Amino acid sequence: GALGFSQQALAGFGITPPYVRNDTLRPGSEYTQEIIIVRSDPVEDLNAEITMYTPGIETWFSVDRGMKFVLPKGESQVRMNITVRVPEDANLGSYSGNIRIRTSSLLPPTTGVSLALGAQIDVHLKVVEEIYDFSVRRVELFEAEQGVKKWWLYFPGKIKFAMYIENIGNVPAFPPKVHFDIYDTTGQTKLESTEHTNTIDRILPFNTKKVYAFLPTTLPPGGYRAKYTIYKQGEDVAQQGELSLSILPHGTIPDYEGYGFEGLSIGDKLSVIVPVVLLLFAIIGFFWVRISGRGPRRPRRERRDDPPSRSTSRSAPRHISGGVVDLSRRK
Repeated sequence: GALGFSQQALAGFGITPPYVRNDTLRPGSEYTQEIIIVRSDPVEDLNAEITMYTPGIETWFSVDRGMKFVLPKGESQVRMNITVRVPEDANLGSYSGNIRIRTSSLLPPTTGVSLALGAQIDVHLKVVEEIYDFSVRRVELFEAEQGVKKWWLYFPGKIKFAMYIENIGNVPAFPPKVHFDIYDTTGQTKLESTEHTNTIDRILPFNTKKVYAFLPTTLPPGGYRAKYTIYKQGEDVAQQGELSLSILPHGTIPDYEGYGFEGLSIGDKLSVIVPVVLLLFAIIGFFWVRISGRGPRRPRRERRDDPPSRSTSRSAPRHISGGVVDLSRRK
């Protein structure tokens, strides 16, 4: 909203927003609040010093600029980030306090009185159980190309659907399912239903991120109406809407990336996988037969060399047993 300055000590100095507030933190989570320090007349450098009054949770806070820094001359806005890191063993409940910013001149006082400007940032935090929730801020649908046949395989067209998602929960989240019902331009006749095939990126808590869903289509070039549904969890719907979809002839869109193997139908995938698996089994079987076939050959090789060794092999047991008998007799 507007620059609502809190605890303004003197005109021309303030902060926005004047708070660090979050009601959906959980043990182990992290949250960053940007604070803007505003000066209407930045004629000199000022020292800024931050003091924490956050009983029991002082160690949760860090400031990217440090606890002491300079507000430079000529800069009417100085940004700083206050980050809250909740320990894994934090107790559930509410926590409050405040963070004070005090400024002072780098120049020696000329009147004998040094004017200090100050402002206060109120802290209100809640540590709660896990919350899975997100909000779809905006969506964007790109032009697609028609599918193409290569060899016996059909690679469908690839619909690119962008979603700007804000994670308003306190655990990583993403849409588990994006579904399209595609109609003719009148929106009356349904021509195709399709769902996303890729893994959609996760959005971290308290962040907004642009993520993509890719959906296969077998429709020919033309104009269509796409009715989309973005799911939150199970059958819980995050957003539904309707957009215009253009499918162009193959090779029309510069740098267009169509589908690879992941876009093939189950039948086409099996037609590739099954021969590969059978070939692997055939190769493994061939080598196994070769390896196992060596076993019987070894004795045959030995038999070819047997004649000189037969007498020794026959006499050896008699010699050994004779030796044993002789030793026992000596005892």
